[in-house]
Amino acid sequence: SMVNARRPRILLGNLGPIMRMGMRRVLTEQGCEVVGQEDRPSAIVGEVHRLRPDIVFLDLDGGSAHQLGRLVVGASPETTVVLWAREEDLMEVIDPVSADSRRVSAPVLERLRSELSSSNVQRVEE
Repeated sequence: SMVNARRPRILLGNLGPIMRMGMRRVLTEQGCEVVGQEDRPSAIVGEVHRLRPDIVFLDLDGGSAHQLGRLVVGASPETTVVLWAREEDLMEVIDPVSADSRRVSAPVLERLRSELSSSNVQRVEE
């Protein structure tokens, strides 16, 4: 039930300061807990390993985004990776279970809200 569902824990990656500020605000309004932010790709993986967030946001336009996404999933297999394309209303979600990625376009924040409310954040801990 949603009653005792804990709040999704989010790590904000290399999105740039303006985007991160906006994301932090939206995510907090959506009832998420932003547990950290880290700009440097090398440090993101370490933070993910340490914090084990439910979701990590990375910059899709950062060149080696998919490689970084795979490293993140390697460091914390239960973390969902969202690759965020800043220039378009687009995001790509790497599903931790299958490691498949889905491209999701839409007014991104609307999609994000529904992703967050339905995401496997509510799943039962094994």
